[in-house]
Amino acid sequence: MKTTFRMMAAAAALATAGAAPAFAQDTFVRIGSGLAGTYPVVGAKIADLINANIEGVHATTVAGGTEANFALMAQGEVDMMLTYSFLSPIVQRGEGSLGVPTPQARHLMTLYGALFQPAATTGSGLTSLDQLDDGEYRVWGANKTSIFYPMIVAALEANGTSFEAIEAAGGVIEEIGYGDEAGAMQDGRLDVGFFSGPAPYSLLMQVENEPGITLLGFSPEAAAKYADLLPGASSGVVPAGTYEGQAEDVTVPYVSNELVVSADLDEALVYKITQVLVEHHAEFHDLFAGADEISPEIMLKNKAIEVHPGAAKYYAEAGISE
Repeated sequence: MKTTFRMMAAAAALATAGAAPAFAQDTFVRIGSGLAGTYPVVGAKIADLINANIEGVHATTVAGGTEANFALMAQGEVDMMLTYSFLSPIVQRGEGSLGVPTPQARHLMTLYGALFQPAATTGSGLTSLDQLDDGEYRVWGANKTSIFYPMIVAALEANGTSFEAIEAAGGVIEEIGYGDEAGAMQDGRLDVGFFSGPAPYSLLMQVENEPGITLLGFSPEAAAKYADLLPGASSGVVPAGTYEGQAEDVTVPYVSNELVVSADLDEALVYKITQVLVEHHAEFHDLFAGADEISPEIMLKNKAIEVHPGAAKYYAEAGISE
C-alpha cells in the first residue's frame, strides 16, 4: 500500500509540477484549532506546513470552542477546523447546541483517534459513572457550545444517569473551560472530569500526580450504547499500568478527529493543502502520543460528511481510498 501510494503521489505531483496555481495569491486561510489539548498543537502544525509549502498562502489559527468555530465557518470567518467526526453531520444540519447550520462543512482528512477518558479523584471513592447520582459529587459538564458536551451527555446516558439526576442527588455540574478542568480537580473543586486524547494524556497526568485518579470505565453494554448515541464512536482500551494505580485494562469510548474544510474554499487550493498535508504527514508524529496514527491509510476513514472536491481529486490521483 505504501509503495503504491508513493508512486501515485509522485505521479500526481509531476502532473501538477510547473503549473500556475488556480487560486488567488496572497490568500489567507484561517484554521479553527480549539482551546486546549491536542487541537492547538495540530492546528499550529497545519498552519506551519501550509505557510512553508504553498507560496502566497498565509495560514493562521483561530482559538475557540468547536461549535463556535463551526458557527464562524458558517459566517465565512473560518476556512478549516478540527473537530470530532461524529459532530460534523450534527452541526452541518443545524442540530448542535448553537443551532447554527453549517451546510458548507466538508471532510478534508481523518487525522487520529482519541480515547474519551472519564476520571474521578481518588478521594471521591468513585469507580463508575453510574454512581454519580448516589451522592453529592462535583462533575465537569462542559459548556453547551463545547464539543465535550454531547460526549459527556452520551457517557452519562450510556451509564444510566444524567445531569438532572446528578443535580437531584445534590451534586453540582461545573461549566469551567476544558483547560481549567485538571487544575480544578487538583484544587478539590471537581470530583469527576472528562478528558479526550491519547493514553497517557498530559492533562490527566497532572491530576494523576496530585491528588490521584481512578479511570471510570464502560461495561460492554454501556460502550455499545455510547456508540449508538454517537454514531462514528467506538470502543478503545486504556492498557493496565497507563496511570499510577491502574491495575487493569479499562474500556472507554474512542472517537476520531477530523480536519474539516469549508466548501467555499477554492478547489485548487484545497487540492494543494491536501497534497502538502499528506506528503508531510510524518511531521505530525512527534507532536504527542498517538499522533503517529496520522497516515494516508486512514484519511478517508470514519468520515460522516462529504469530501471536499479538491481533496477528493487529490486522493483519487494519489490512489488513497477508504
